[in-house]
Amino acid sequence: MKVLLLSDSASEHTEKWALGLASNGIQIGLFSFNKARYSWYKNFSNITLLFEPDERISGSALSEKINYLKYLKPLKQKIKEFNPDILHAHYASSYGLLAVLSRFNRVGVSVWGSDVYDFPKQNFVFKNILKYVLAKADFICSTSHCMAKETSLYTSKSITVTPFGIDVERFNRLDNQLPFANSSEINIGNIKAIETKYGVTILIEAFAKVVKYFSNKNIQLFLIGDGSEKDNSKQLVEKLGLKNKVIFTGRIPHADIPEWHRKLDVFVSLSVLNSESFGVSLVEAMSSQTCIVASDVEGFKEVLGTDNSCGVIVPKNSVEAASNALIQLIENPVKSLEKSKKARLRALAHFNWKDSIQQMINVYNSNLR
Repeated sequence: MKVLLLSDSASEHTEKWALGLASNGIQIGLFSFNKARYSWYKNFSNITLLFEPDERISGSALSEKINYLKYLKPLKQKIKEFNPDILHAHYASSYGLLAVLSRFNRVGVSVWGSDVYDFPKQNFVFKNILKYVLAKADFICSTSHCMAKETSLYTSKSITVTPFGIDVERFNRLDNQLPFANSSEINIGNIKAIETKYGVTILIEAFAKVVKYFSNKNIQLFLIGDGSEKDNSKQLVEKLGLKNKVIFTGRIPHADIPEWHRKLDVFVSLSVLNSESFGVSLVEAMSSQTCIVASDVEGFKEVLGTDNSCGVIVPKNSVEAASNALIQLIENPVKSLEKSKKARLRALAHFNWKDSIQQMINVYNSNLR
């Protein structure tokens, strides 16, 4: 089977799908509007880079959406050269638009989040672009049930849920590496882009309350990632007197992420928008048996569950609730570890990457039939 992935090659999600499918014998062609930071596809004989431009298009304005059309001609040419069985676009409002305009005879579209939660709500034109893309797609995929429900507002077609699983063997830890092994040293962290929508300010302010409460403990906050709010976040850290307590690691290689999860006692994800429709880093933390505090966005509730048996769900935008949840976990390590073990079992049952890949292959085979 030959699948042309129309997706951002600089995205770790694209990288995982391409490598996972290629490892299962599928020939992958990759067409991207962006340039990958490194050639992750280089040593795979069944992954062919078909197209990468030098510049990046954000697609945030209508004029930039129209600018995608300049890639239509090269896409058609690469389709002709690669001769795929399926053209699969990841992200409906950009790659999906180009995919359906190519008029290829078997097009799939995977929605990712903001393309269905935010994009169509901006204006009438964007709403109709999304409707057009979904109407022309031969199959539609979503990583979560809540996002599938949101997508159904713009199409009457069936939507297949294909969870974005993780490698449950890599994201794990030994018994002597479990959280709270050292009661006097606590590592709290988040592995996410440092952006407003991910609640980084709320996390820093909640952490300040935790540090004040546990004055006798060495507590650190690791912000693992990079983003446009990094400088503002550093200023807030200084203002709160936390300069020696908060570590900004910058962007880290994907291969190093499992080790960082093992370093954390508590993983905190306080996203403020429902376009956070799944939460891959949250699933990684669950599989790693890390204790968890997460905001009540729809995707997190679906992944973690709503009964607080696998972690603690807190209201969005609440510094007080987040700090109280952290204090609760730290003060009750035995109960917290019970939650982390249940989180691991939930990850094994629902979010094993091998199962995710097989589900996607099943979607392909079904459409080929």
